[in-house]
Amino acid sequence: MLNFGRVTVSLECRQVFADGQPVHIGVRAFEILELLIGAEGGLVTKDEIMRTVWPNTIVVENNIQVHVSTLRKLFGGKYGWIRTEAGRGYRFAPPADGTRASAWDAVPVPVPASVPRKLPLIGRESETAELRSLIERELLVTVVGTGGVGKSHLALEAAAALACSRGTRACHIELANLAGREALVAAVLGALRGSAQACEGGMGDVLREIAARKFVLVFDNAERCADDLAGICEAIAASNSGASMLVTSREPLRVACERIYRVGPLAVPDAGASDSDLATCGAVRMFIARARAVGAEFVEDSKTLRAIASVCQRLNGLPLGLELAAARAASLGVKGLVADLDRSLLSLSGGLRTAHPRQRTLRATIEWSYELLSEVERTVLRRLAVFPGTFRLEAACALACCEQLGRDAVLDCVVSLASRSLLVVHATGESKCYSLLEWVRLYALEKLEQGGERAHVCDRYLSNAGAETSLAATRRASPMALTVAARSPYRDTYMV
Repeated sequence: MLNFGRVTVSLECRQVFADGQPVHIGVRAFEILELLIGAEGGLVTKDEIMRTVWPNTIVVENNIQVHVSTLRKLFGGKYGWIRTEAGRGYRFAPPADGTRASAWDAVPVPVPASVPRKLPLIGRESETAELRSLIERELLVTVVGTGGVGKSHLALEAAAALACSRGTRACHIELANLAGREALVAAVLGALRGSAQACEGGMGDVLREIAARKFVLVFDNAERCADDLAGICEAIAASNSGASMLVTSREPLRVACERIYRVGPLAVPDAGASDSDLATCGAVRMFIARARAVGAEFVEDSKTLRAIASVCQRLNGLPLGLELAAARAASLGVKGLVADLDRSLLSLSGGLRTAHPRQRTLRATIEWSYELLSEVERTVLRRLAVFPGTFRLEAACALACCEQLGRDAVLDCVVSLASRSLLVVHATGESKCYSLLEWVRLYALEKLEQGGERAHVCDRYLSNAGAETSLAATRRASPMALTVAARSPYRDTYMV
């Protein structure tokens, strides 16, 4: 950690703290700060800042001034750490009065080598602070949310920051391709010992390794091995080792010591939002940052911002969807991307070449969850897809029930689908209602069509709703035609 008076900076964890509290300064501002600190008191020219912070992009000089102004306020104001050399650039050095002149002395920070470095986390500033605060107090926290919502990125960011503050190591254990308790224990033991390979040993060996050092453990993508991981986490908790455990999963582990932290999509713009509101919206900020990173070129005028906002709304603010869409925008442009989403939302692709197969298209993401469902749960999910918007439990039961599937069974399935992050739960006073995110609904409608149930379920939906829509027209409608749903921001919802 680097200490500059009341401000502490961790370059490894990309974190800034003022008086011990995390401070958000934005990705560009942090990159400028890195340059200034790295110069160790030397001059950083404006041209150097432009080349490093805005590569392959033409921006006006005022952009630098805006971010430097933010940093200057944080680091002591006009007579603080940041000095301007007119017409040349900036210098980061102790204040002229010599206050904290020794602040260049750095406290060694362990680099959590087993935690992969990620792209900057955008739009999750409050969630990062909340999650870090939570794992400082709780022994086991499970970050739960739908596929592609950014659980891993958020968890790794919070874990790295906590490990830095404790002077220990964050240990990342990828579980997506593991099955069976022995394989999990071997993977955990290998990660604790700093090995890229699994290590032979038992749970006793794991507990001894943890006891020797206060690790921050990140068990990533646990939904396919939740039963086995639950037992491992309980054993670690019972050992009183002092380790902190952070799990990411599409459903909770359901163990006694678990605290659940639910993550929803990024905020999307309200209808009629101003240009300034659009530019500061989390989903829009992420899309623009990812698009710029892959070489997309566009002017951030009102028309373009509103087109980007429509993309964010169509994708419900899902970070994975935004990343895939941004990659495609480099070839199609923003306008072409909007048209392309209308044709191929589920097949949206173009993300990281090294990504797990489940993260290469939205279809693969939902298939990963669908395969974990029982046949009864799949049946209920398919039938619920005919609801164009939100629906209540009574309506879900009336629609999905049949001779082979009673009300109690449907009720259990709705609870399970919500727990598995396939339904969005909306808080409406003391009661709840539900909906499906658009790409989940599209996928379920395809499955409904393939199973030959679409016409029958649509008939039942129209009958129950008392709709006056022509039955023949409904039967002729394609699955896409059934997706006309309100694309509202999820301000009054939470993901489960």
